[in-house]
Amino acid sequence: MIVARDLKVINVEMALSLINGYESIYQKIIGTFMENQKDLVETIKKLLPHNLEEARRLVHSCKGISKNLGSLPLYEVSLKLEQAILDKDYKLIEVYFQEFEQVFRDVLRDLTKIQFIN
Repeated sequence: MIVARDLKVINVEMALSLINGYESIYQKIIGTFMENQKDLVETIKKLLPHNLEEARRLVHSCKGISKNLGSLPLYEVSLKLEQAILDKDYKLIEVYFQEFEQVFRDVLRDLTKIQFIN
Protein backbone atom coordinates (compact mmCIF):
# COMPACT_ATOMS: atom_id res chain seq x y z
CA MET A 1 0.00 0.00 0.00
CA ILE A 2 1.21 3.50 -0.81
CA VAL A 3 0.76 6.37 1.60
CA ALA A 4 1.40 9.83 0.18
CA ARG A 5 0.28 13.14 1.64
CA ASP A 6 0.76 16.77 0.67
CA LEU A 7 2.36 16.09 -2.68
CA LYS A 8 2.98 19.18 -4.78
CA VAL A 9 4.12 17.88 -8.18
CA ILE A 10 3.62 14.10 -8.08
CA ASN A 11 0.43 12.26 -9.01
CA VAL A 12 0.84 8.71 -7.69
CA GLU A 13 -2.39 7.49 -9.30
CA MET A 14 -1.20 8.62 -12.74
CA ALA A 15 2.16 6.88 -12.27
CA LEU A 16 0.51 3.66 -11.14
CA SER A 17 -1.90 3.71 -14.07
CA LEU A 18 1.08 3.69 -16.45
CA ILE A 19 2.49 0.53 -14.85
CA ASN A 20 -0.79 -1.33 -14.33
CA GLY A 21 -0.86 -0.60 -10.61
CA TYR A 22 2.36 -2.42 -9.75
CA GLU A 23 3.43 -0.66 -6.58
CA SER A 24 6.66 -2.66 -6.34
CA ILE A 25 7.72 -1.39 -9.77
CA TYR A 26 6.84 2.17 -8.79
CA GLN A 27 8.92 1.79 -5.64
CA LYS A 28 11.89 0.65 -7.77
CA ILE A 29 11.41 3.55 -10.20
CA ILE A 30 11.48 6.01 -7.31
CA GLY A 31 14.49 4.38 -5.67
CA THR A 32 16.48 4.31 -8.90
CA PHE A 33 15.58 7.91 -9.70
CA MET A 34 16.50 9.16 -6.23
CA GLU A 35 19.83 7.34 -6.36
CA ASN A 36 20.85 8.08 -9.95
CA GLN A 37 19.43 11.55 -10.50
CA LYS A 38 20.00 13.35 -7.20
CA ASP A 39 22.82 15.45 -8.72
CA LEU A 40 21.10 16.04 -12.06
CA VAL A 41 20.48 19.77 -11.61
CA GLU A 42 24.10 20.46 -10.70
CA THR A 43 25.36 18.33 -13.59
CA ILE A 44 23.15 20.11 -16.13
CA LYS A 45 24.14 23.50 -14.70
CA LYS A 46 27.83 22.67 -15.27
CA LEU A 47 27.18 21.38 -18.79
CA LEU A 48 24.97 24.18 -20.12
CA PRO A 49 27.63 26.72 -20.98
CA HIS A 50 29.97 24.19 -22.59
CA ASN A 51 28.17 21.07 -23.77
CA LEU A 52 24.60 21.73 -24.89
CA GLU A 53 24.19 18.30 -26.48
CA GLU A 54 25.01 16.42 -23.27
CA ALA A 55 22.81 18.79 -21.23
CA ARG A 56 19.98 18.21 -23.73
CA ARG A 57 20.45 14.44 -23.48
CA LEU A 58 20.16 14.56 -19.68
CA VAL A 59 17.06 16.77 -19.83
CA HIS A 60 15.56 14.44 -22.44
CA SER A 61 16.15 11.42 -20.16
CA CYS A 62 14.56 13.27 -17.24
CA LYS A 63 11.57 14.11 -19.44
CA GLY A 64 11.23 10.43 -20.26
CA ILE A 65 11.15 9.25 -16.65
CA SER A 66 9.01 12.13 -15.35
CA LYS A 67 5.67 10.59 -16.33
CA ASN A 68 6.66 7.27 -14.78
CA LEU A 69 7.29 9.19 -11.57
CA GLY A 70 3.86 10.80 -11.92
CA SER A 71 5.10 14.35 -12.47
CA LEU A 72 3.51 16.22 -15.37
CA PRO A 73 5.09 19.51 -14.19
CA LEU A 74 8.56 17.97 -14.53
CA TYR A 75 7.65 16.58 -17.94
CA GLU A 76 6.38 19.94 -19.17
CA VAL A 77 9.36 21.99 -18.00
CA SER A 78 11.79 19.37 -19.32
CA LEU A 79 10.08 19.59 -22.70
CA LYS A 80 10.43 23.39 -22.74
CA LEU A 81 14.05 23.30 -21.57
CA GLU A 82 14.98 20.65 -24.11
CA GLN A 83 13.47 22.70 -26.94
CA ALA A 84 15.27 25.86 -25.77
CA ILE A 85 18.54 23.93 -25.78
CA LEU A 86 17.86 22.58 -29.27
CA ASP A 87 17.10 26.12 -30.44
CA LYS A 88 20.23 27.43 -28.67
CA ASP A 89 18.03 30.14 -27.19
CA TYR A 90 20.21 31.08 -24.22
CA LYS A 91 17.67 33.47 -22.73
CA LEU A 92 14.97 30.78 -22.67
CA ILE A 93 17.49 28.19 -21.47
CA GLU A 94 18.13 30.37 -18.44
CA VAL A 95 14.41 30.91 -17.77
CA TYR A 96 13.44 27.26 -18.21
CA PHE A 97 16.47 25.97 -16.31
CA GLN A 98 15.44 27.98 -13.26
CA GLU A 99 11.93 26.54 -13.52
CA PHE A 100 13.36 23.05 -14.10
CA GLU A 101 15.56 23.39 -11.02
CA GLN A 102 12.61 24.33 -8.80
CA VAL A 103 10.28 21.63 -10.12
CA PHE A 104 13.04 19.02 -9.88
CA ARG A 105 13.63 19.91 -6.23
CA ASP A 106 9.86 19.72 -5.62
CA VAL A 107 9.83 16.25 -7.20
CA LEU A 108 12.65 15.06 -4.94
CA ARG A 109 10.81 16.49 -1.91
CA ASP A 110 7.54 14.81 -2.94
CA LEU A 111 9.23 11.47 -3.56
CA THR A 112 10.58 11.45 0.00
CA LYS A 113 6.98 11.79 1.25
CA ILE A 114 5.82 8.61 -0.47
CA GLN A 115 5.78 5.59 1.82
CA PHE A 116 5.33 1.97 0.83
CA ILE A 117 3.68 -0.16 3.50
CA ASN A 118 3.55 -3.93 3.12
